[in-house]
Amino acid sequence: MPIERQVPIADQVANLLHERIVEGVYTPGERLPSESDLAEELAVSRGTVRCALTALATAGLIVRKQGDGTYVRDAKGCENSLMHVVWEFTRFIELSGRAPGIEVVSLERRPATEQEAQALELPAGEPVIRVTRIISADEQPVIVSTNAHPASLFAEDLDQLDATIELRRFLERYCHREVVFGDMHISATMPDESVCQALSLAPDRPILLVEAVFCDGDGSPLVVATSYYGDDRLSLQDVRRLYPWSRSV
Repeated sequence: MPIERQVPIADQVANLLHERIVEGVYTPGERLPSESDLAEELAVSRGTVRCALTALATAGLIVRKQGDGTYVRDAKGCENSLMHVVWEFTRFIELSGRAPGIEVVSLERRPATEQEAQALELPAGEPVIRVTRIISADEQPVIVSTNAHPASLFAEDLDQLDATIELRRFLERYCHREVVFGDMHISATMPDESVCQALSLAPDRPILLVEAVFCDGDGSPLVVATSYYGDDRLSLQDVRRLYPWSRSV
């Protein structure tokens, strides 16, 4: 399968490996080739392969055993899955047929909270760069997202940071780091007043809370992200347009 550069390479690798699992090239219980072998076969970096494997593991298609390798799970048990890559909200919105927009609510440098310090593996009180954004679809607000980054990753002053670009490009431009894998948790919650106002929601309506930590290829945390998601306006079912093999959410 030739790798097409206009599509994110990790996406192509994930789709290719999924096809092999579905077609029985890799059977349930079988150990996959190593990251280095897959990288050599597909002419991509090991980081790209690692990102694709993390996506497949998050979807429940494979299981990664420390010190042993990566094994195929039963694909029939993977129908209720969600890719961690739904954090790429602007791309998600584009693929739903709408125009994304980003409004920066706040951009500040301050000491990390206890939760942020723990997630980012920082000493207590270490400074972070904290960005809160409202993401819209066709000018309708759909997501409130707050991201905290280790301040040590940034060489530029706050007034030099363009926080209106989406998160992946923000990290690449100012931190010179690439997200390779992450851990995401999705739950329902009751939004507070600020979220209700930002998304024009009724105060008694539960919405989705997406909490995530994303790391580079060395495992260093780059961002702890908290996003409130008005899924009545942008259905997570649209993840199928991103990854046809992700069945439901």
